[in-house]
Amino acid sequence: MGRLLEGKVALITGGSSGIGKASALVFAREGAKVVVADVVVEGEQKTVQIAQEAGGNAVFIEADVSKAAEVEALVKGAVEKYGQLDCAFNNAGIDQRGTITDCTEEEWDRVMAINLKGVWLCMKYEIMHMAMHGGGAIVNMSSGAALRGASPSHKNFPFPSQGKGDTGGWG
Repeated sequence: MGRLLEGKVALITGGSSGIGKASALVFAREGAKVVVADVVVEGEQKTVQIAQEAGGNAVFIEADVSKAAEVEALVKGAVEKYGQLDCAFNNAGIDQRGTITDCTEEEWDRVMAINLKGVWLCMKYEIMHMAMHGGGAIVNMSSGAALRGASPSHKNFPFPSQGKGDTGGWG
């Protein structure tokens, strides 16, 4: 049986560790050419190395998903490297430790910029390319904690106690 993603090009944000890293390895093992993106350069290089050692084809492009110019350059770089973009896993995200009353406006804005705006920016530029080339597939990651909500004293406010764009009943 052939590999599921043979000949496809996949872009994965937040691939320096955890689910993003594991996903990059699975995509590569299934035959995709993988573009691993993150602001954490050290982990990304290791992800690319492991994917290549497993017989995959992977490259790293540094990008901050909260910045439109960097996301646009990321998608452009993926297409320039591999000639196409077939699928994307928008996985980059952060959490902020503390309670609702401890969270500063700057901390809130940073979480929203990466976890919410970042997904929108990725989709914007991914869809622009995919729509011109016959389509593609996009998966956006969110926390399972989005289904639970949190009390005002929860220590992981605003994330991961809520998913992207969800206020957990407190907004």
